[in-house]
Amino acid sequence: MRNNKWIWMLSAVLIAGMISCKKGDTGPAGPIGPAGPDSVVYSAWINLAPTYSANDTVFKQTLTASSITQGILDSGVILSYVNLGSSSSYDVVPVGALSYAIQEDFSVGSIFLLSTSDFTNLPYRYVTIPGSKIAGNKTTGSVKGYTIQELKAMSYVQAQKVLGN
Repeated sequence: MRNNKWIWMLSAVLIAGMISCKKGDTGPAGPIGPAGPDSVVYSAWINLAPTYSANDTVFKQTLTASSITQGILDSGVILSYVNLGSSSSYDVVPVGALSYAIQEDFSVGSIFLLSTSDFTNLPYRYVTIPGSKIAGNKTTGSVKGYTIQELKAMSYVQAQKVLGN
């Protein structure tokens, strides 16, 4: 009986202590820091206008891509998409999924497209993501846990979700 009295008293003290505890007041907010540079850059939709090369029986086009820097080529990721739908009905697919019909060659400031199909007037978009750390085949930040191959195979909607756009 005596042990029960001590257990009840100890329980009452613990419960009273938990009920009476409160979190401290929040201090004042610190100053707002300067805005950092946007790291993920995407292009506007570019209507493709390739020229046909009868000698090679292929379509060719070079696009200006100012966000493709040497740093992006060395350690970043470039994602690209084509809208196979219409202006009112999107069917956006990664260019990597069309590798049987279109090839890309990235260089500083430009993208060279070579295709066996006519992609004239189809909207094309590219996204550049700088690398921040070498960590095996993974990256850090909002794309943590995805390999370059996984990012390139993502649909446009999936990439938007991962990148928070």
